[in-house]
Amino acid sequence: MPFIRPDLWLPVGVDSLEPTADHVVRFARNTLVVAGPGAGKTELLAQRACYLLQTGESPNPQRILAISFKRDAAKNLGDRVRRRCGDRAIRFDSYTLDAFAKSLVDRFRLALPDDWRPIEEYEVMTKGMRVDDMREWLQMSGFPDGVASIDIEGLSNDEIMRTFDSMAHGQVLPYSDANTTALIRFWGLRWWQERLRLPPTTPSLTFPMLNRLAAFLLRTNPKLIVALRASYSHVFLDEFQDTTAAQYDIVRAGFLGSPSSLTAVGDSKQRIMLWAGAMANVFDVYQTDFAAERNHLTRNYRSAAELVKMQQVIAEAVEAGTPPASAVRTDHNGSCSILEFTNEEKEAEYLAILIEQGISKDGKRPRDYCVLVRQLTGNMIKTLKGALAVRGIKMRDESQLQDVLAEPIVKFIVAVLCLATRDRDAEAWEILTNEVALLIGLDRADDAHRIEEEAKRLIHQARICMNDGSDIATLPSALVASLGESVFRSVYRQYSKGTYLKTVVDTFAQALQTSFIEAGSILAAVDDLVGDNVVPAMTIHKSKGLEFHTVIFLGLEDAQWWSFAKQADEDKRGFFVAFSRAIAQVYFTFCDTRDGRWGRKCQDKAQIGDLYGILQLAGVPTIRP
Repeated sequence: MPFIRPDLWLPVGVDSLEPTADHVVRFARNTLVVAGPGAGKTELLAQRACYLLQTGESPNPQRILAISFKRDAAKNLGDRVRRRCGDRAIRFDSYTLDAFAKSLVDRFRLALPDDWRPIEEYEVMTKGMRVDDMREWLQMSGFPDGVASIDIEGLSNDEIMRTFDSMAHGQVLPYSDANTTALIRFWGLRWWQERLRLPPTTPSLTFPMLNRLAAFLLRTNPKLIVALRASYSHVFLDEFQDTTAAQYDIVRAGFLGSPSSLTAVGDSKQRIMLWAGAMANVFDVYQTDFAAERNHLTRNYRSAAELVKMQQVIAEAVEAGTPPASAVRTDHNGSCSILEFTNEEKEAEYLAILIEQGISKDGKRPRDYCVLVRQLTGNMIKTLKGALAVRGIKMRDESQLQDVLAEPIVKFIVAVLCLATRDRDAEAWEILTNEVALLIGLDRADDAHRIEEEAKRLIHQARICMNDGSDIATLPSALVASLGESVFRSVYRQYSKGTYLKTVVDTFAQALQTSFIEAGSILAAVDDLVGDNVVPAMTIHKSKGLEFHTVIFLGLEDAQWWSFAKQADEDKRGFFVAFSRAIAQVYFTFCDTRDGRWGRKCQDKAQIGDLYGILQLAGVPTIRP
């Protein structure tokens, strides 16, 4: 397929790009793209990939490496590039940064020094330690000679977590005198040596630890650095504002001073992961390290014009001098209200009627709505969930399934189940045939008949299992076994070693069985898991990257925003993220009384008066229905 001259290249699948986006797509050097909500970050990166691959600016056999920070974001970007670029997308690698780090450690483990080399059968720790366990570990580890002891028992939980994170993965390996204190070095070395020597199948290394190991691996192996940089002509860094120090360590070790061109995309106004270690100054550090040109995208393709104006007020409160955004959509007017109720029962009744009427009279789908909360989703939605159930509308806490449903192996299973329980499902068929081609190594054009036959075989097998009385919980593993676990392990690096693949499949199988018991049929269970006919509920953090026609934020109250006094800047960014998920409508609710951990309590909004002040400045009315 011939290349297109760069000056003749045109965007693919879209009418045009805003001028700044077009500049970034064609830019030859490192860049930082500040892109607000709805700015089309995924489309920008997809168009840049098309430009590089179709013009030969990324020369064959070199590839493009895209690193995202969520599994669904990595999958969505890869899918978008395949739709835009066709066969050329074979040279586009889209991973999460954690998966990329793990793949480096797994493939080149033997290149690590003996003292820092994990065993071959190491397992990833997917659950964090309890604070009490951290405190106990620090107490038992003691103090090095010449260093005064500290009262570990007297440290707050926050201080314990910060100390533990610093010594466990917050330092550049191998803990040299130049980059850490004697106490952190003492604890850190002891922690690492304990974890690296744990027996097989025992969870031992966290993903932040794998980030540090991968960076250490790159810094100590010049030949590996050369090979990495020769492999990738360009690197994309998505959701860059959430980058942790351990993750940036890999980027810096792998590509600082390299001929590879880096494109980092993010929005500091949406940086809400400081609690998880995100670097507050990562934009400035990256721009200095990589001499990156800073660009701002100012179009908003998501929200109605009235909401975009309100978002600008919030954006200015978060970061003064934020460039004004311009709305592109003209199909919605846009509105926002604060709804005040005497108690959560009246709140639930009002919102349930609002949602019911939107579905029955206005033709909206349940997933056009999203209920957001600051914390404790299950507790906050309990009353509303009951009020919706009375009206035959299901609501689901998405945080319980969001991560597992983003797994490639689960997307494969779900596609088979959808096709086995429905007459037609074009989206599921596209997913399944793509997965079959990828897993078996077939060409979509040349092997179309064989791909179709294999897909039909899997669907037929699923139907047999459903009809023969087999335990529904065994169906996911049976479908995986039909192609072979080794196939998934060889294609998806996150499953290559250990028990992670089994953990994912078992987690989904348990969710399927629970839905089957509650729904009463496999068809209803699959619909429930896919979430087509449920109103999603989630925390602000889980909503990042998503969009909904109507966002309902429950509990704009001091009790929900209890940390506001200590981290007002971070919480205002979370507030901005919540508001900017909406396409057309936003509702914030307040209740005079609400149930909490210790019973029903009166609610207040004095502590978060700044948030109410921002909404008032944006012209948002307060209504007491």
